[in-house]
Amino acid sequence: MKSLNLFKTWKKSAVSATILIPILSAAFVGFHYSNHTSTEQRYLVQYSTIQAKEAIADVSGAGHTEFFNHLDMAALSLNDKQKEQLAQTSGIVSIEPSVTYASAAQAFTPDVKAITVQGNEQASWGYGTVDAQLALQKGYTGKGVKVAILDTGISNHSDLKIAGGVSVVDYTSSYADDNGHGTFVAGIIGAQNNGKGLIGEAPDASLYAVKILDNQGNGSTEQLAEGLNWAIQNKMDIVNMSIAFPQASPAVQQMLQTAHDQGILLIAAVGNKGTADVQQDTVEFPAKANNVIAVAAIDDSLSRPTFSATGPEVDVTAPGAHIVSTASTGKYELRDGTSVAAPFVSGMAAVLKQAYPQLTNDQLRSLIEQNSVDLGTPGKDNIYGNGMISFQHVFDGVAAK
Repeated sequence: MKSLNLFKTWKKSAVSATILIPILSAAFVGFHYSNHTSTEQRYLVQYSTIQAKEAIADVSGAGHTEFFNHLDMAALSLNDKQKEQLAQTSGIVSIEPSVTYASAAQAFTPDVKAITVQGNEQASWGYGTVDAQLALQKGYTGKGVKVAILDTGISNHSDLKIAGGVSVVDYTSSYADDNGHGTFVAGIIGAQNNGKGLIGEAPDASLYAVKILDNQGNGSTEQLAEGLNWAIQNKMDIVNMSIAFPQASPAVQQMLQTAHDQGILLIAAVGNKGTADVQQDTVEFPAKANNVIAVAAIDDSLSRPTFSATGPEVDVTAPGAHIVSTASTGKYELRDGTSVAAPFVSGMAAVLKQAYPQLTNDQLRSLIEQNSVDLGTPGKDNIYGNGMISFQHVFDGVAAK
């Protein structure tokens, strides 16, 4: 795949992109370092020894410190003197500000359209295009596979069964979706085959709502860390990240690497900051990291929508324009964006994890990428990556071996 030199990895290529759908088609609003006072702000501190962990606890004192034990990382507020003290402590790997990113879910409300569907319908053109019905015909529904959706939460819906979850935002302990984005993503992956409405790609997958973004779609590096730590602790198989933020960091890279090393398959949208110059690298993080499947979008003509980010990090493409899925209102919506495309890959991954449980996360990734439908310039390119995902090609590829 791609090498893991920390700062090269940060540039899985270059600039940034957007993600998410028009459900998400929005552009990144911006980010800022969170701080409590002029002399104190929130930091992510990586450590490598028990002694360093104890030093963090000592420095933070009575302040709020969150330890992410599975990541060997802590989040805490430090003033300049405390930061300097920790920096000189043996076993402290890195100290960096927790970054707040705005509108990571990038949902343009005016572009979200309500729609009516019939029972047992795979309402979007995208399902047929990637041959999702073949999985159901073969009896593969994602049963027994745990999928964490790191997003705005998931709301109750007649087509969704939520296996569990957590909220890490500061204003609620509920993982219910107060934005709408996460619920839409969940339906593409796992809307149930219950005769009531849509059918997702993996209708029997266990969906977990990991609420790391608030009702505006905003979140922080600390919340991403807490979400990934939860996914590791609860032994998720797949993590879907229909989110994007422009700046990478050693802490983010370490979070993703640790989750990957635990066997989790990481999937993320490349972002919606595409430009007319497709040679420009506009892919954002976490899709830009080399241990994440970076998903771009295509429309129903199998072409790139102008919003879809481009760059050498793009791994595969999936339907991401005029897609129908579940709404937090209990109804259905039509949306666009790379955050819509990412869950198509996550749904496929859940099906393949059930079908071939012996495969590792790296092997599942290779199976998806190497059996895609080549689009555009022959071979891997900046627009479509390896090509459009295809259940038919995957099943045929496995059968041919």
